[in-house]
Amino acid sequence: MSKLPIDVPKEKLQQVRMDMFRKVQREKRTKKRIVSGAIAFLFCLSFLFSIRVSPTIASHVAKIPGFQAIVSAVVRDKGIKDIVDNDYYEEINATQSKNGLSLTLQGVIADSSGLVLYYDADASFDISELHLKEVQLYQGDEEIEGGSSGSSTSHQSNQTRISSSVNYSFSEPFAYTSKDFKAVFHFYEKDKGNIEISVPFSLQNEIAKEKTVTANRTVNVDGQKFTITKIRRSPLRMAIDIELDEANTMQILSLENIAVETENGERREEVVKNGLFIGRNSRDGKFTLNLQSNYFHDSDSLKLLIGAVHAVPKGEDFIEVDFGTNEVLTKPDYLDWDISVTEQGVSVAAKKWDDRMRHSFLNSAVKADGTPLNYTGGSYSDDEQYLFATESFENYDGKAKIYFNYYFNPIGKNIELNIPLK
Repeated sequence: MSKLPIDVPKEKLQQVRMDMFRKVQREKRTKKRIVSGAIAFLFCLSFLFSIRVSPTIASHVAKIPGFQAIVSAVVRDKGIKDIVDNDYYEEINATQSKNGLSLTLQGVIADSSGLVLYYDADASFDISELHLKEVQLYQGDEEIEGGSSGSSTSHQSNQTRISSSVNYSFSEPFAYTSKDFKAVFHFYEKDKGNIEISVPFSLQNEIAKEKTVTANRTVNVDGQKFTITKIRRSPLRMAIDIELDEANTMQILSLENIAVETENGERREEVVKNGLFIGRNSRDGKFTLNLQSNYFHDSDSLKLLIGAVHAVPKGEDFIEVDFGTNEVLTKPDYLDWDISVTEQGVSVAAKKWDDRMRHSFLNSAVKADGTPLNYTGGSYSDDEQYLFATESFENYDGKAKIYFNYYFNPIGKNIELNIPLK
């Protein structure tokens, strides 16, 4: 029996928001903590409509201006839900406009591991061809160096509004020497060209301190060892630092289906499911896995769950190609992929090993002189039998060594490791 469509009027939801806002204002005098109207509204909707288990309701709520990006984040990430529930999400609501484009910085989540900006962009023109090229972030007058990425947004014809987020991830704990910031959004639209919008904002919340536990627990998988050295928890992520044993005879490429489980059975999983391919970063012997945070929960221990460990023989974890002649020069004997080389890319057809759809295989390379060959992106598709990937690199017409960041070869499965936190 098909379910009846759920009608959630925008006006009624807006009224709920206003009612909750007034209620919070009345309770300010007696409560020690001040809850913003927007967060109280979101928490109310989470309770009343269970948006985590009702995508239909969440999709309706997400249409209300200022809520789409944060609602989407709450639905897919338990750590973000905790941030909202514990009032750590900071509402900004600052708007700047230029060339017919109005950008509102709705809110921010900031901790020592990163910073997330949630924004809406409204335009007086069709923005289906509007693209966010870069976001510069400044603390005071100094630009912050750090990897940033924007969440994907759907582009449809006659679209005039987008709601999205920008994530900054810091490799080292970030020092908040000032709480005054500026975000400079660089957009490009084919008719209007470059549009630059600068939005200053100030943080009010105290920055949560990172919780660090020294684990030093070693895992032995078929003779290949790695050690969980530390677990670092901040509101935005749970970082698991890992070191590989130098004596290993195999190159570990991937730890798949990672999760932690608390004493009461609650799970926190990968930030991006099946997206933590470590091959690119593991060749120096150290890497970090990022999971959904459980920062606001106290526990005496955690159980680390590893679905599978994938590895290949050391020294056989790459192919050599010539971009000048479009040839594959060498490849390991075990490699069963169909590989072709174009001017600036390598295309792979790999037989499916499960129900996986899109996949990246080769995104780290060095030139013949040992200097890095910059990766510029990839395209991915699949059919009933194969996974197809084309990995692209910067302009270069010489020989290059391209390392695997993934190859399906499990040397161990369903691993559990108990780690005390106190």
